[in-house]
Amino acid sequence: MTAVAANVPLVDAFPAFGAVVGDALDHLWVAEFKRPADEYEGTVWTVFDGEGRMLGLVQTPEILTVFEIGEDYILGEGTDDLAVEYVKMWGLVRGVEAEAVPEGGD
Repeated sequence: MTAVAANVPLVDAFPAFGAVVGDALDHLWVAEFKRPADEYEGTVWTVFDGEGRMLGLVQTPEILTVFEIGEDYILGEGTDDLAVEYVKMWGLVRGVEAEAVPEGGD
C-alpha cells in the first residue's frame, strides 16, 4: 500500500442512491449507489410511480450512462472496449421482469 492510500480515511456511510431520473410516463427511477465491494454488474434502478409506489427493478448495463427514459427505450452513452464513447438506444420492455436490452440485439 502506498503512503497516499494509507492516509485516505475510510468512509462511515455511503450515499442513499446513485442517481435519480424521471421517465416519459412520470415514473421516478432511483439508481442504487454501487459500492466498490459490490460484485454485480451494471446499475440497479428502483422504479416508482407518481404516487410513490414501487413498480419494480430494472438493471442496466455497466457501460450505460442514462440520458433519457422513454416509454419503450433508454437513451444513453456507452463506452466500448477501446474507451470510445457512443450514444446508444436500448429497448425497454416494461412489465413484471423489465429489462434494458440493446436495440438490434447487440
